[in-house]
Amino acid sequence: MVWLYAISAAKGMVDTDSATPVAHALAPLPQLIGRVAVLGGSSAEKSQLLVSLALRQVRQQGVVLCLDGRRQKTTEVQFRLLLRGPQSYIALPLSGEAPPEVARIALSMLSRGLPKQPPLLLLDAVRETPAWERTLAFLLKAGVVIVELLTEASELVFGRYDTVLLLRANQDAAEAYSKAVGRRVSPQDIYTLPPGEGIFIHLTRVQRVRLPAVHE
Repeated sequence: MVWLYAISAAKGMVDTDSATPVAHALAPLPQLIGRVAVLGGSSAEKSQLLVSLALRQVRQQGVVLCLDGRRQKTTEVQFRLLLRGPQSYIALPLSGEAPPEVARIALSMLSRGLPKQPPLLLLDAVRETPAWERTLAFLLKAGVVIVELLTEASELVFGRYDTVLLLRANQDAAEAYSKAVGRRVSPQDIYTLPPGEGIFIHLTRVQRVRLPAVHE
């Protein structure tokens, strides 16, 4: 797993001043599996990523649900206009927590999509609670793909994520993200990313990817 590099770095087994060069050849963002963390990106870029992932899922005849802890009006409007699903988007309370009734909706809605393509759960700054983590663990075991937009590098908890998608960030944030992924990617690679691109990290794979577009 990618996090073994972070452990090695902490033990002084990896040169933390260097990073694996990121391949410059662009590839489309692959199909996601398991639990995916997303770090970086402006508010608009985060909203666009959520909507484009949701549209890609719907075009593949899959079920999608977005829980929005940032309560971004741009995200909500695009979900309502482009997906038109009555339960495809839920704005969470100001606390950012997913209350029990939202957890029940997520379990019911996503479980109905399991016989087809793996359902997709999109989480934007959803606050962690023990009850919500148990819900996520159940959904993962059932085969649901979970994509979480994190707000801080410290939320990249060891052992929780097999896959990380890095979006462009300022230099200070890029430094923190580079450390969080065990220096697999240099800060410069992160803060010089062009719009519409990201760095995809899965196991030993580190590659620049083209993010899906809303109108693809």
